[in-house]
Amino acid sequence: MPVLTVENAGSLTRDQKLRLITELTKVIADITGKSEAAVYIRIDEVPRENFGVGGKPLG
Repeated sequence: MPVLTVENAGSLTRDQKLRLITELTKVIADITGKSEAAVYIRIDEVPRENFGVGGKPLG
């Protein structure tokens, strides 16, 4: 059972989440040979101020 966690700085729209879930499920099922029903996708939306790049917060 493949499990994929996607972390995103900030929020995504419902449509963006649906597209990520749909497309990533297809790719993972294709590569692993597992059924799409066995693929789990979790999307974590993290506040931008909780991310830092180059010593500076994003938010």
